[in-house]
Amino acid sequence: MSFQEPEARFIFPNPFLTVRLDDSEALNRDLLKEIAKRQKAESGIGRSNQMGWHSATDLFERKEPAHARLAAELRAIVAACTAKVMPDVPKDLLVRHEGWINLSPTYALNAPHDHPGSFWSGTYYIKVPPPDDPTDKYSGAIEFIDPRGSMGTNSRIETAFTRSKFTVRPAAGTCLLWPSYLKHWVHPNRSSEDRVTVAFNSWFPRGSQRPRA
Repeated sequence: MSFQEPEARFIFPNPFLTVRLDDSEALNRDLLKEIAKRQKAESGIGRSNQMGWHSATDLFERKEPAHARLAAELRAIVAACTAKVMPDVPKDLLVRHEGWINLSPTYALNAPHDHPGSFWSGTYYIKVPPPDDPTDKYSGAIEFIDPRGSMGTNSRIETAFTRSKFTVRPAAGTCLLWPSYLKHWVHPNRSSEDRVTVAFNSWFPRGSQRPRA
């Protein structure tokens, strides 16, 4: 018996995008200064963060110069990633954003969660200190959980397609973007220094296509 070449299609894929900002060092230094002032003045809020400081979700409305520069970069990143993953989506869609600072001291972590009500979620890395133990691969790493559920032990083979989790610890100046339904968590910061990131959500509100002139 003979057969034709198999036609392979991957259904329900999950895009995961990584963007590296050019010349991010100066931006990150300015952000750390502005964040330090905010932390002294604001008590913060509690979400998935265990320990640490979580700012209000007003990053995209802040007037501090570095906050505003980062917000502009994140808007452009979301637009570029949307166009890359979904080139057929109209480029004139209205997009809404919210973002916040996560400052994580030693042992702080983020519990497993997703971001309901959004389309994209992301993290920008401002400060990623090395762990006190140089062999520690997971200090402050973000880990994503397979949304397909368990494939069962009988069907498990070790490939990128069948992995049940994906873990990454990006360098400062890196932005990650993923669909908001992907459940994820952040490993404890096992460094004596604070880890500082920006988390954000983006979505396309109902009726978001701008009217034609």
